[in-house]
Amino acid sequence: MSDRKKDLFYKEVEGRMESLKRRPSEKEKATRSEKINVTFNVIIGLVILLGVIFTLLRVLGGS
Repeated sequence: MSDRKKDLFYKEVEGRMESLKRRPSEKEKATRSEKINVTFNVIIGLVILLGVIFTLLRVLGGS
């Protein structure tokens, strides 16, 4: 390979890789649908947990 092709390869590929390595990674913001999904999952989890607690209280208290 000629020096010119090596320089172009380095500039295009290796140069970009070096700049990406030096930059700190950016944290992606959660989209609206992801926030809704997390909220929905937390609410469902709490409802299930409350259902289990009330069921245990009925079983233990009703005997």
